Amino acid sequence: MNYLDRPPEARCKGKEKGAFTRFLMSIFPVKGDEVFEVIRKLVFIGAVVAFVITGYTLLSDVFGSLHNVYVVGGQMQNDKSNGTMNLTPEEKEEIKQTKPYIREDLMGLYAKNRDLVGWINVGGEDKIIDYAVVQTDNNDKYLDTDFYGGYSKSGTIYVDYRCQFGADGSAPNFIVMYGHNTYLGDMFSKMTRYYYNKDDPNAQTSLMSFYTANPTITFDTLAEEGMYKVFAVCLFNTEEQYGEVYNYLRRGAAFKDADDFNDYVLNVMDRSVILTDVDLTYGDEIICASTCYFPWGLDVENVRCAVFARKVRDGESPEVDTSKATRNYYWKGWQQAIDGNLCGYGQRVWDYKTYLKSYNE
Repeated sequence: MNYLDRPPEARCKGKEKGAFTRFLMSIFPVKGDEVFEVIRKLVFIGAVVAFVITGYTLLSDVFGSLHNVYVVGGQMQNDKSNGTMNLTPEEKEEIKQTKPYIREDLMGLYAKNRDLVGWINVGGEDKIIDYAVVQTDNNDKYLDTDFYGGYSKSGTIYVDYRCQFGADGSAPNFIVMYGHNTYLGDMFSKMTRYYYNKDDPNAQTSLMSFYTANPTITFDTLAEEGMYKVFAVCLFNTEEQYGEVYNYLRRGAAFKDADDFNDYVLNVMDRSVILTDVDLTYGDEIICASTCYFPWGLDVENVRCAVFARKVRDGESPEVDTSKATRNYYWKGWQQAIDGNLCGYGQRVWDYKTYLKSYNE
C-alpha cells in the first residue's frame, strides 16, 4: 500500500471547521446554500442591521434628552436665577439700549441668547414645565437646537415667527408656542397630561386631574409677567388623509376683530375635551401651546395636542374654580378619531352665551 495516498473518504472530509466558522456560515450566505436558505440569512442580517440602527438612534435620543434636561436645563435655571449678577455694567447698559423694556430677572438669560422672548412655567414651584422660550425668523432652527446653540433632539420651546411682539415688548393677542414631546418627558411632553394624565393611576380621575391641579400657566415676556387661565384642551389632525384638518394655528395671525376672535373660540371650544368656568371676550390675550401626541402609538404622527389659555385681566383674580370643570365627551373630531372611538361627530355643548362675553346673536 502506498501510504502517501489518502483514501477517498479522507480526501472529501477536509479539515473540520471551527465553532466560530460554523457560526458565521449559519448567518451569512455561502456557496452551496439553497435559494430559501440564502433568503432566510439575508432577511436575518437585515433585521439585525435595522435593530442596531434603531437601538443606536433610540439611545442617542435618550442621552440627548438627558443632556437637555440635566445640563442645558440646569444651566438655564442658573442663568435665570443669577439675573444680572454675572453681567458687567457695560453689558447691562448695552442690553437696555437694545431692549429698554426688559425686566432684570431675564436680562442675564437674554445675554446668553438674544432670541429669548420669555419664560413659561406650569406647576409653579413644582416646575412641571419650566423653560426659556425663544423666537427667531423661522420655525425650523429650534426644532433641534438647544437654548445655547448646541444640537439637541429635544430642541427648545419657541414662539411661531409670525407672532409679532410690539416695539415696546407688548405681546400680540394670539401667541403660538411649540415644544417637543420627548422620551424623557421634557419640553412640552407634559402638556399632553391636560388631555390624559398617564401619571394618575386612578382611571376615574385621570382625565381631569392634571387640569384641576394646574388650571393656570405662567408666561412671562421680556416686558411683563403674565398668568393665563387654561380654557380648552384639544387634539388636532394634521393630515387630510385622516379627515378634517382644522387651522388651529392660524399661521400665527393675531385676531383682527371681535368676529374673528369669536369664530375661533367657538371652533376651539367645539373641539375641546374639557369645559371650564373660564370666560372669554375679544381683547383677551390667548396662548396656544402645541406639541405632538401619539394616541395610537408612535407609528401615527399626525396628531397634535394643544392647550389654550387666556391671560388674567387687569384687576381679575387668578383663582379658578376647578370644581366647575367637566369632561366634554362630545368634542368634534376628525374621521380617524371617530373611527377610534375617541369622540363623537361633534355637538356644541359649551355654554357660549354665558362664557363668550363678546358674542352677539
